[in-house]
Amino acid sequence: TGPNEWTCAIFGHVVDLKQTDTSVLFRSLGRLPTASETNEDLKLLLSDYFQLHVSLQALCDQWIKVDPEFKGLARTQIGVRILRQPIVENLFTFIASSNNNIKRITMLVDKLCSRYGQPIGTEKGTFFTFPSVQTISQDPEVEQTMKELGFGYRAKYYAKTVERLAPLGDAYLENLRHISVELARAELMKLSGVGPKVADCVLLMSLDKANAVPVDTHIWQVAQKRYVGRLAGSGNDLEGMQLPPDKQEQIQELARQLGAFKSPSTRAYELAQALIVTLFSPYAGWAQGMLFSDDLVDSVDTTATKPKARPKPVATKRKAEKQSTPSKQECKDEP
Repeated sequence: TGPNEWTCAIFGHVVDLKQTDTSVLFRSLGRLPTASETNEDLKLLLSDYFQLHVSLQALCDQWIKVDPEFKGLARTQIGVRILRQPIVENLFTFIASSNNNIKRITMLVDKLCSRYGQPIGTEKGTFFTFPSVQTISQDPEVEQTMKELGFGYRAKYYAKTVERLAPLGDAYLENLRHISVELARAELMKLSGVGPKVADCVLLMSLDKANAVPVDTHIWQVAQKRYVGRLAGSGNDLEGMQLPPDKQEQIQELARQLGAFKSPSTRAYELAQALIVTLFSPYAGWAQGMLFSDDLVDSVDTTATKPKARPKPVATKRKAEKQSTPSKQECKDEP
């Protein structure tokens, strides 16, 4: 919504965030009557949301000892953090992600919020909160409504998931934070539209499972390119990598098995996940986030260098920028 500025509805507020060189400033543009009134309470919620108690620099220092190439990632991917998102919002957003792209997912989630969420008026327009399962369950025609919103075949996933979650209450999903990764993953995969990757995304980004590693084609390719060649051989010629002595044999065996797969498959994904977890535990999911971000940047750079067919002239227009209002509070980040 402005240079280095983002605005969204979260925690019953419409929150304006602005990044500076040293910190993140925030202010509430409006709130629901039930939302916390004080800036201090909102600051605590945002600090938890960004997981500012976790020092990304300290994690990078640990990962560099294992893989010296993380020294470069620590510079180019600085600020790539794992959020602690509201569980239902994260879950329902990722259900929409299958065979989809970010632009369309954003459009669908906006429609979902406009249909079921609560409006909050602000100087920047009206924003809608993400609805609760209980609110959506009050609609007797959830599947039909979701089809009308454009969710297509995914509409039935939402209808079935709402039907399952509504009688269980908020505590059911929140309690998944207190059981093992394996048990929590199994519970999530009982929900319609939730496969292994969606489950792992929710585990990592909402349920405090820092060692959960969502794997798709990108991460499988990252594991192949970065680690199979360096680890799959015999002996200790690891190109600068320093593996824990008690895990070296296990890591190299995983790399050898992964190297046998020339195309992605369920087993290849499982091996890539196990390799990254074993290398970067106990915050392997955070390491995966940096590896994933770096791979996306590389993909964009590669695409940008390809010759393009005759570009059509594009008209450009300048959009007037609103001046931001002062008095934002500060939410400091650890290095």
